[in-house]
Amino acid sequence: MRRLTGILAAAVVLRMAFHALYLPAYEGPDEPQHLARVLAFARKPIGEALAGRWVDANVVGSVLSYPCPHPEHGCRPYPGSRAAFNLLRAAPPRPERPVDRIPNREVQQPPLFYAAVGLGLRAIGAGENPAATLLAVRLFNVMLVALALFGPLRPLFRDSPGVARAGLVALLTPGACQAFARCSNDAAIFLWASFVLVALDRRLPGAAMAVLLALGPLLKLTALPVSAYAVGVLLSQKRTRAAVAGAIASVASLPLRGIHAWGLAVGPEILAGRSGISESAGEWIRGIARSAYGVVRAPFWAGGWHNFRAPSVLVALYASLLGGTMLAARRLRSRRLLPLAAGVLVAIAGTIAYGVSIRRSHGVWGGLAAWYVWGWAPWLAAAGSDLVVIDRRFVRVLFAAECLFVFAANAWWFAVAGAVYAG
Repeated sequence: MRRLTGILAAAVVLRMAFHALYLPAYEGPDEPQHLARVLAFARKPIGEALAGRWVDANVVGSVLSYPCPHPEHGCRPYPGSRAAFNLLRAAPPRPERPVDRIPNREVQQPPLFYAAVGLGLRAIGAGENPAATLLAVRLFNVMLVALALFGPLRPLFRDSPGVARAGLVALLTPGACQAFARCSNDAAIFLWASFVLVALDRRLPGAAMAVLLALGPLLKLTALPVSAYAVGVLLSQKRTRAAVAGAIASVASLPLRGIHAWGLAVGPEILAGRSGISESAGEWIRGIARSAYGVVRAPFWAGGWHNFRAPSVLVALYASLLGGTMLAARRLRSRRLLPLAAGVLVAIAGTIAYGVSIRRSHGVWGGLAAWYVWGWAPWLAAAGSDLVVIDRRFVRVLFAAECLFVFAANAWWFAVAGAVYAG
């Protein structure tokens, strides 16, 4: 069984690496915007890179030179383009017409991930070719996941092999690949959360713990639920000073310009001048529920820029699998119940803030991405394994059902995506 865990971890890394190579250029959600933030640190003065306001014309031109699902923007349509694996081929010629820079919707994202990758590229003299850099960042993120799986997470789940195997199978889904095997800052959160769990388990000194907790929100503000969980665990360990220092460190970066509650998908420039939301209490409740549903509906699925919809039958099977797991859960433990509750409450508050920001900026409820769940996977798995156990009679049945579901999700996704990308 230990060998099976290692095989599954290797399979996750290989699956994500394949996804990074297979996915057409810029098909990952928001990849041009994330890439522009990286390239700003690779090419521009630090102050301008920290501002991160623009997707430069060279990135826009690179995007338009590849096929995309919205040819009205000036790019070629997918049919007949053989888009799969196109980052492994020579870059197509740029559009002859001049292109302008555009505002970067990821301007509000914290800078640490982009600075680390971009300054690394600057140090080795790379980052001139946007498409090549895109592929490099995708593979770098896969490496971060591999580092987490074979580093901090390996000893952490040695005492919970069932949780480890179930979690690794879940990471084989297209949705997990979309979260991590693309140009974004989500894989960094996954690795950071893994180190936080190890630090809690090994009782890292308070000062070092505070530094670690300060890094998460500088990577992405989806780190805050994990920070809240960590502070709760420190309190349960009777480490009050470390908990206070960690709490202060976790929110210390929030007043920085451009970093807003929950890493909003819209920047302050877009929100400026928007009027309030004139809706009834019932409409507010329905809207927030719709936003929350977007987070939990289909984290196993990858929509990409095409926004492929998860088929209803897979969503139903996914809900059945979750329901069966909950019914098979036994023996609620209390040691880390309060820390988990703190993290969940922060996640709920963030989801509401994010949903409201989308409503204000775009006039609709919803639009939240399910891939945020994957960055939380290490702490959710650790907290879940500490709080509940699965009835032994159902462990093998549930694991087999999960494997079949993940196989079906991948088969369905490749059938849908392949028909478009290979056309």
